[in-house]
Amino acid sequence: MSILGFTGNGWGAGEREYVPMTTRERRGPTHSFIRSTLLHYLPSTLILGIGIIIGSNFPLYLSIYTRRPSSTFSLLPPSLPAPPSPSTFSLIFSSGLPPPKEPIPNIVHYVYGLASEPQPDFPYFAYLAMRSAMTVLRPDRVLFHCIHEPKGYWWDRVKAWEGWDDDETGMKKGSLEVVKARDVQWIGSDRRPVRHFAHKADIIRLEVLLEYGGIYLDIDTFILRPFADHSLLLHDTVLGMEARGLSFIHGLASDDEMEPKGLCNAVIIARKDAEFLQRWLASYEGFREDKWTEHSVEMPWTLAKMYPTSVTVLSERAFFWPLWTDDHIHAVYETKEYDFEKSGQLAYHAWESKARPYLSKLDPSTINIIDTSFTQMARQFQEPDEEKRRRVAGKVDGIGSGTSVEAGVEEAEKEEVIGASAVGRRRRLRWGEGVK
Repeated sequence: MSILGFTGNGWGAGEREYVPMTTRERRGPTHSFIRSTLLHYLPSTLILGIGIIIGSNFPLYLSIYTRRPSSTFSLLPPSLPAPPSPSTFSLIFSSGLPPPKEPIPNIVHYVYGLASEPQPDFPYFAYLAMRSAMTVLRPDRVLFHCIHEPKGYWWDRVKAWEGWDDDETGMKKGSLEVVKARDVQWIGSDRRPVRHFAHKADIIRLEVLLEYGGIYLDIDTFILRPFADHSLLLHDTVLGMEARGLSFIHGLASDDEMEPKGLCNAVIIARKDAEFLQRWLASYEGFREDKWTEHSVEMPWTLAKMYPTSVTVLSERAFFWPLWTDDHIHAVYETKEYDFEKSGQLAYHAWESKARPYLSKLDPSTINIIDTSFTQMARQFQEPDEEKRRRVAGKVDGIGSGTSVEAGVEEAEKEEVIGASAVGRRRRLRWGEGVK
């Protein structure tokens, strides 16, 4: 029996029992409305917020061509214009105009081997990248600036490069020269410490170009077309834009505006004592060890806007496309979506730090069996009988593949005989799968 009603046939029969008013109910209708509104919309708001965060950092829904209009004529950037014809040069000279300056020397520079800790064998992808420069650019000299010289089978193959025959002089050109690099300890008048090898390399590349002039290339840069054929050696300094990664802040076509992330220093073409490089190196007075792209990418773009007549800036499509973003890495290394041949670009920076899971598994076998945009491009730089030669060397002294980027990493693949038969059975094999 309840206090204010009967549970049987008395008063309030069939009605609910009395329940005292709770504290929450006494707060009024306004509080209930706010609470119900929050409960109703909070899950959706959280889901939307998480989606924005994920989408801004991992825009995997984008195609590698999304940044350009969807018409068939603009999926790929147009090819770079051809240089002036010899008749055009003759016409200019005959009119009394002075001849242009001597071109930038056709010397290729690499900076490598600055880390103090032991390094793995020279990787196969780096060997292919260097071969691309040696065969496509046909340099007069190749200067390899290092503190610790690399080791391994593929480094031996690089050093065995005999160069190319100059038809005019009958001399061999382009053989590799190993140059001892200085160990950069500090920079600037206040002797700011430089500890990480990546920062040391950023400084050394500017110093060697100021001393020699020529073409600096990162070790993971593949050269696709001769620079001289596009008159790049006639300028004082040439750099290429690096586009921003897409996000909700930097939306579609944002890289087509003159607002790139900066000018990437993975490819630098410059005269000896170039004015732009002098200013760039002087900017290290404000160097900060914890800022990774401040002086290597952002600063040159700032200087280009301040001193536009001292540097030639190329589109991001010249050297640094596709990008380092997840969608572009996937398109290049996992699909055949991007066509380097039709792109018209002069080089491809392979973004080794982002593409390491793929590049570390690259060898003369996987490059011919795994069929992607990257492997299709890189195959053209293989030596004849490359796989056979490596196997013979391996039988003699137990050489492994030497392709690992990180110490102790070896490929899981066990290759079979490669050649025409392997090309005939080429299939869509994923990186890291065994080669059967």
